[in-house]
Amino acid sequence: PGINVTLPTEYDDLRPGWLYARSLVMDGNFKAKHLHPAHPEDEVWLTDGKCFMVGRARYQAHLALARDSAECSECNNHRAVNQANASRHKLEVTGIGGCTCARHGCFVPNSMVDFQKGESRQMNMDYALCNALGHNTDGLSRALTFYDVNCQYNKYLHRRVDESLHLNIPPGMEIIPGIGL
Repeated sequence: PGINVTLPTEYDDLRPGWLYARSLVMDGNFKAKHLHPAHPEDEVWLTDGKCFMVGRARYQAHLALARDSAECSECNNHRAVNQANASRHKLEVTGIGGCTCARHGCFVPNSMVDFQKGESRQMNMDYALCNALGHNTDGLSRALTFYDVNCQYNKYLHRRVDESLHLNIPPGMEIIPGIGL
């Protein structure tokens, strides 16, 4: 808002609502794997919480409190959803996921997260989405989200956000889900 288009100062029925909406594409990448380090105390995080990756301490606190529910896809046979519970005990990270601007294709700052058990642990993408919705959205009341597993992901999104101490959707923000192919 305020960069590509100026937000109206008052409500106008003639202006299309879609014009004043954040459009996000959500997805994961399972090629970015990371083994458990032999000496975790020697690990150095070069850009912790800067650029596109989320801050490690707050993200770990969210993961520690979030409830992990094993769900099978009810609407389609999504590999991302159904492979979440496969054994990956030697891996610290099984992939990454996050949000990009649907119009420009650039990553939203502080919206990239690590996966620990595949993409369907919705707690990971919940964190990414809430961070993306909190970035530069003042004055917006609508967000379009495109995600290949949105049919499953959005079923209980608001409940998961309400139950979390670390998740927040901006007040008055309507999320309109779409299926990204």
